[in-house]
Amino acid sequence: MAQQRAGQADVANGAASAREGDELTIILDQTRETLELVRSLVAMLLPRENGKDGPKLEDLIAALVAQQRETIIAIKRLQGDVTAIADHMLGGGTEQPDGHAGINGIARA
Repeated sequence: MAQQRAGQADVANGAASAREGDELTIILDQTRETLELVRSLVAMLLPRENGKDGPKLEDLIAALVAQQRETIIAIKRLQGDVTAIADHMLGGGTEQPDGHAGINGIARA
């Protein structure tokens, strides 16, 4: 009986070790993939050896900031349109003294 329990404990320990080994393998694979992506990103940002310089890091960042600003402006416009539609569909908001419409008379900031 004691030998059977010891055998079961060994099997359970082996299964736990296998799960831990699988998890470590997954983490190792994900770390390798992340490292490859970082290396690729760094290679894209460094000057090219063939004499053709790509865009400067500052130019790339400026382009990304401009793109994000345009996206935020578009989202705010869309949010205003959706709010206006919601006001209209929910019974037409009432105009507040500050010029903001409210849904069913509830003011929005």
